[in-house]
Amino acid sequence: MNVRRSGRRGGGRVGRAAAALLAGLLILPAACGVAPTGVVDAGPAPVISGTPTLVTIYLLRDGRLWPTRVAARSPHVNDVLDALFAASGRTSNQLSTSLTGLTLAQVQLVRYAPDAGSRNDPDNILSLRVRLFVSGWKITRTAMAQITCTARLQPEIWAVEIAHATPDKNGPLKVHTCREFWDLAPKDGHLPP
Repeated sequence: MNVRRSGRRGGGRVGRAAAALLAGLLILPAACGVAPTGVVDAGPAPVISGTPTLVTIYLLRDGRLWPTRVAARSPHVNDVLDALFAASGRTSNQLSTSLTGLTLAQVQLVRYAPDAGSRNDPDNILSLRVRLFVSGWKITRTAMAQITCTARLQPEIWAVEIAHATPDKNGPLKVHTCREFWDLAPKDGHLPP
């Protein structure tokens, strides 16, 4: 006597699972007790920045360039020059700057080819030239000395080009090395080439 059952065992399991799923879906929206809201724009995403690095910049003491340690985001030449221009608002300890009223508008790094016959390919990258576009009042000789000698402290920078930028146009780039400002060296001190 074989009694055949009509699939109740399998159907019961599926039915119970479907009922539990349906009950869960009905309870889910009320489960957390928080009504959904729209997206709220709260500004840019947070950025994690590393610990500042101490770098050397040139400020002025008694009309001469004076090496000074300040905090910068990194030792990269762009961040060092940002720190130099930022220092114009917080000089102390008998230090001053000729950069007050000037703004660093743009910094470009380009390969430095010392002569026209030099190859300009990746195998010949020995050094870099930094181009700065500075806006604001007239760029004085001491301001150029501060910018040039601070940039030349970076071993990869061999020449500095500075242009005075105005809203209408950029002035011509003029090449500088720190050697032309050696007369502004601190007493009993020296400046980079």
